[in-house]
Amino acid sequence: MAVKKSITAKLKKLLYNVNIQNQEWLKNEALKINEPYIDGRNYSTNIEKQSRLSADICRRKDIVIDNILNKEIYTFENALFIINPFGYSPLTGLLVFNTDEPCKVKYVIKGRRNSGDYTNCDETLSKKHQVPVLGMYDGCINTIIFYLLDANNNEICQHTVRVRCSRVGTALRNSLQVTKFHKNTSRFLMATGGYSSVNYAFDSNGNIRWYLTMPVHPYGVHMLSNGHMLIPDKRMRRPNYGNAHSVIAYETDLIGRIHRNIYHTSGFHHWAVSKENDGNILMATSSRYDTYMENTIDEIDKNTGEVLRSVNANHLFDSTYVTRYDWAHINAFEYIPEEDAVIASYRNIHTIAKISLKTNEIIWLLANPAFYKNTGQADKVLTPGKDTKWFFQQHGVKILEKINGNGIKKIKIALFDNHTANRRPVDYFDNVKKSNLMVFTIDEINMSAHMDKFIPVPLSITRSNVEFDQKNNCIYAMCANIKDEETNSRAKILGFDYNTNECVTDISCANDFFVANFLDFNLANIKSTTNSEMPVTAGSLYQPVVMDRLPDGFDKDNLLPSNMKKKISFSLNGNILQITCKDHTIKKVYLYNDSNIYVQNFDDTTQLTKIFKEHVYTISIPLETISKGTYQIGIEYCGPDYWNNRQVQKDENRNIENNNKEKEIKEITALFNTSYWIKIQ
Repeated sequence: MAVKKSITAKLKKLLYNVNIQNQEWLKNEALKINEPYIDGRNYSTNIEKQSRLSADICRRKDIVIDNILNKEIYTFENALFIINPFGYSPLTGLLVFNTDEPCKVKYVIKGRRNSGDYTNCDETLSKKHQVPVLGMYDGCINTIIFYLLDANNNEICQHTVRVRCSRVGTALRNSLQVTKFHKNTSRFLMATGGYSSVNYAFDSNGNIRWYLTMPVHPYGVHMLSNGHMLIPDKRMRRPNYGNAHSVIAYETDLIGRIHRNIYHTSGFHHWAVSKENDGNILMATSSRYDTYMENTIDEIDKNTGEVLRSVNANHLFDSTYVTRYDWAHINAFEYIPEEDAVIASYRNIHTIAKISLKTNEIIWLLANPAFYKNTGQADKVLTPGKDTKWFFQQHGVKILEKINGNGIKKIKIALFDNHTANRRPVDYFDNVKKSNLMVFTIDEINMSAHMDKFIPVPLSITRSNVEFDQKNNCIYAMCANIKDEETNSRAKILGFDYNTNECVTDISCANDFFVANFLDFNLANIKSTTNSEMPVTAGSLYQPVVMDRLPDGFDKDNLLPSNMKKKISFSLNGNILQITCKDHTIKKVYLYNDSNIYVQNFDDTTQLTKIFKEHVYTISIPLETISKGTYQIGIEYCGPDYWNNRQVQKDENRNIENNNKEKEIKEITALFNTSYWIKIQ
């Protein structure tokens, strides 16, 4: 076997002119490193499905790469190329080698499929090189020319390598139809989120040049000021009053390296940004304790994940429109560092609001004054210009320009008017079946708003956003959720000359998304390795609490029926016990032995929306605060009686939707022991 591997490696070297390895090889090497990164404890179990924390694996991969560089194994002419090194970004790679003198490294990916050459440069002068390579083509052999440069950017030497990348999945193949693309735009466009579950970037010819294979939430990835992405995991959630939020997110760079897992008790939803002044993260979340959701913005510390402050819409507005659990529905915001304020979109009240984070107060509201006429916020509503048109259930508010000085304080904002009113019907809704790109200039001294731009675009009933290309003076409507039967499109990207409103970009997408943004492959934002001093986790989840005794009726001999394993599955992810199940069916999880009893509660919310009740996801029970010992696992279950009602199981397996059958479904609440144990040392 060793001889065969050696021959294969030599043949690959001859074919590709570089030593090729993949993420599986790197992962296997990483797993050989015996170094605790979680909490200094060991966890063992008889649960079959086990894995390490994602950030922990990436940290160990970085150690492998550092060790290779420290041993000076590879040279420029005989370098190591690791395809998709961290396993989540298949069209990326790392070129690893040493040089005798400090050098920069430039590379050129030769163009294919009508796209031109792509050039990027690692500006770091170093003798130890791990060069992130982004922008390769799928389903072919990429020709890449690497150049060594001195401190003055003079070329020292060059080396050509060939790298084969696998094809993208079927969902992305031929998924883009580029009718026109602004001739001066060379940047990539990234589409992320949506229910199609694809997250990708493409060039002006519709060639996919980057994509993620991570389980991203339908709200997509959020770009941070350090060039990393915040990626909420759509699988790892906590039950809520509606759509369960992701409670685990990953800070990840563009080559798929997870720098750390970030935890939040209530979870992430539509939006997150990092503050330019201190790097802390502002994220959309839910208050939950007061039975409301998607109504809160939390600031979390960039280093620890600790929640520093919260702004709850229920404390900003009176109760006039608090008529449903997601009455506010925050879906986007922009931060203003010099004022410590945000401009936020509240979809379900057709409102854009400027909020002071310092004082927890509304500064102004952009909305139809008639909507707030009899409320306590009437005096905060901006006076609209004469010909103002109104937006409904809008998304994607974006600051375009701030004008301050000489007695003037104005701010220009853009938004995507979805132009639907099903969540908050109002009598002034015009029922026009079009969405709109809108721009307003807000005069903050005179408390007035002028509509600068109104461009009708295809009806996008949810999601969507606006982008501005300052260099080319173009504004973009990212229509994320349309239905175009002629082109079989689920989304559309339309760019307009800002001065003339002429359409200069027209791209049809077979997949829907949440937002689309311009994306630059800035190598300076991709750290060579993660900071080994930084913990692999930040923030916290709800912790198990101590109980005096197991609940009445808990019978250790009453094991979870074997036919439930497909409905309720267990796994151990690092120091987190995880259970995959249908929404709100696990009420409590017990960990117990002769000395200690712990319970994790998941019964602090109730499901109010039928569609979310059918969602299946993974709930998490952190183990770091549990005393050492061996624990048995029990659960409190509340859901369909699968083992006593065979018809229910038969219907579910056939995916039958029949209102009459629903009457036959019997739900039970029951306490079950399991055969699983966890040992903490």
